[in-house]
Amino acid sequence: MSSSHEAAPSKAFLAEEVRRYHHFIVLALWLAVVTGAEIVLIYLPLPTAVIFTILTLMSAGKFFAVIMWFMHLIYDKRLLFWCFLAGLVLAFATFAAMLALFSADRIDTRWFS
Repeated sequence: MSSSHEAAPSKAFLAEEVRRYHHFIVLALWLAVVTGAEIVLIYLPLPTAVIFTILTLMSAGKFFAVIMWFMHLIYDKRLLFWCFLAGLVLAFATFAAMLALFSADRIDTRWFS
């Protein structure tokens, strides 16, 4: 059971929590702005390759912002970030290998007819 004599959080701790809370709000607003820019970018008369490149870069930026702040990796030790990144690279490499392994030009279609 908890005692009724628990210490109240210090003012420095509360100030740090308020600062972090404001960081989350500002990040959420920036993510909304970037999402709006992505929607506008889709309708601009630009070459498809340029649109896909810009959208990919914007998406990667949003992804890393979310994992760094909302998953609290920015406040943890750097080793945890590198462990997450190693898993992400391994997952991407596995996905790319599976795509290469099962690409349509490697399938013998004689057996399907």
